[in-house]
Amino acid sequence: MDLENRTYDIRYVANYLRKSRAESMEDLEKHRMVLTELCIKNSFKFVEYMEVGTSDSIDMRPEITKLLKEIEDGVYDAVCVVEYDRLGRGDLGEQDRLKKAFQKSETLIITPDKIYDLNNDIDDTYADLKGFFARQEYKMITKRLRQGKIIGARRGQWTNGIPPFPYVYQRYRDKYNEKGLVVNDERMPIYREMIEKALSGIPSQKVAQSLNQRGVFTPKGNYWSAITVQRLLLDETHLGRIISNKTRGSGHKNKRPNAKNYEAIPKSEWTVVENCHEAVKTKEEHDRIVAILSSRKRIPTKSRKQSHVLTGLVKCAKCGHAHTIHLVDCKAFVRPCAYIDPLGNKCRNKGILSDTLEEIILKEISKYQSEIINSSETVDCQQSDNIRAEISEFENLLQKYKKALETVNDAYELGDYNREEWQTRKRKWQKLVGQTEDEIYEMKKIYQSNQNISDEERKQNLINFLGNIRTMTDNVQRNDLYRTVIESIVYLREGNTIDVKINFK
Repeated sequence: MDLENRTYDIRYVANYLRKSRAESMEDLEKHRMVLTELCIKNSFKFVEYMEVGTSDSIDMRPEITKLLKEIEDGVYDAVCVVEYDRLGRGDLGEQDRLKKAFQKSETLIITPDKIYDLNNDIDDTYADLKGFFARQEYKMITKRLRQGKIIGARRGQWTNGIPPFPYVYQRYRDKYNEKGLVVNDERMPIYREMIEKALSGIPSQKVAQSLNQRGVFTPKGNYWSAITVQRLLLDETHLGRIISNKTRGSGHKNKRPNAKNYEAIPKSEWTVVENCHEAVKTKEEHDRIVAILSSRKRIPTKSRKQSHVLTGLVKCAKCGHAHTIHLVDCKAFVRPCAYIDPLGNKCRNKGILSDTLEEIILKEISKYQSEIINSSETVDCQQSDNIRAEISEFENLLQKYKKALETVNDAYELGDYNREEWQTRKRKWQKLVGQTEDEIYEMKKIYQSNQNISDEERKQNLINFLGNIRTMTDNVQRNDLYRTVIESIVYLREGNTIDVKINFK
C-alpha cells in the first residue's frame, strides 16, 4: 500500500470493531463491511475483534486487552479501524499505553482514509490531536448522559437499567407508561408470594428454595437466591417510587486509576420521587418487612439456628448488638457483649445465667399482660415513649458526630492537619454520620411497623404465650413463641444490678 509517498509491507492485520453508546448492532455490521472491503481490496489477511461494551477503560474491554497483548508481541502488521478513536477515548494514561504498544512493535493503524505510523512525528502529532478531541467528546457525552439520568429520575422516569421483578419497562400488553415501569401480571403472583411469606417470618433462603423446588425461576431462567429475594423485598421501587443519588464513585474491581472510590450516600440525602408507577406492596408491608429483616440482620449467623429459647432475642442496652448464648456444664449462659465500636472501645456489658434472665422476662410479660388488658392505651404510650427515647439517643449521638466532623474541617483550615491526615479523619466521621443516620432510619421503620399491630392481636398473642410457654420443652418452639410477643429484650447488667426492658410487638 502506498500513501503520501510512503510504502508499507502489510500482510496480516486485525480488524477492531467497537460499538459506541449511540450506535446499534446494525451500525456495527456496517463497520464490519467497510473493514472487510478494505482488507479484500488490499489483499490483507485479517482476524476480527468485536467489542460491544462502551467503557473507555482498556481493562474493562476484554477484546482490546487481548488485542493489545498480541500487538505488543508483534503478531500483526497493522490494526484496521473505521475511525482512529475506536481504539479508545480514555484519559492520557490510557492513550499513552496504546501509543507505546504500537510504537514499540512498529504496528500501524489503518482507517479507510489514512495510515497512522506512530513512529513518524507527523502521524504521532496528528494522532495526539485526534485522541484529544475524541476524549473531550467522550467526556461531554458521558456528562450529558449523567445529567440526563439525574433529570429523568427526578421527573419520575426509569433510568436505572433492567427494572426489578415484577416490573417491565414501558409496556405490558395493554398497559403503557412512557419512560416508566408497568407490572407484568404473570410475575405479580410470584412477587406477592414473596411478600406474604416474608411477612409471616419465613426467611429469604426458604422463600427462594420453595420457588426453585417448584420450578419457578427468575426471568433469566436462573435459580432464585436468598440475596435476590431479600433485595426485592427491600426495594422501594415496589412502593411506586423512584430513588436516585444512592451512591457515588465506582465499585468496579477494574476501575480507572482516577475514578472516585465507591461510597454509599446516607438515606437522608437520597432523591425520592413518589407515584411514578403502580405500587405492588403497601407502605405498611414494606415497613414490617424492614423491621423483620433488620432484627434478623443483627443476630449472629450461629444464633439464627434457634438452639436456645432466648437465641437472637437479647440485645445489649449499651450498644444495641445481640448477646449470644453458650452452654457450660449443661447450663445456658448469656455471654457478655463482645462488641467493639469503630473507635476501639469495648462494650463490657456483663453476662448472666439464662434461666435467671428468663424468669425476669416472664414476670415482665405477665405484668405487661395485666397492663394491656386494663389500659391498652397507656401501654401503647409507654411503648412509643421507649422507642422514641431510643431514637432520641441516636439523634443526640448523630449531632456529636456531626460536631466532630465540623471540628476536623475547622482544624484543617487552621493548619492543624495536613491534607492526608484531614481526609482520613474526615472519612472516619463521615462514615459514622452515615451509619447513625441509617440506624435512625431503620429504627423509625420498626417504630412505624409496631404501630400496625392491633391491641386485640396483642392480647390474643399474650394469652397464647402465657398459656404454653412453661409447658413447652423444645427450645426452637419456645423461641418461636417468644417471637410472637417480643421484638427484642434490652438487657443491662452493672455489678449485681440487672435492668431488663422488653420491646413488645
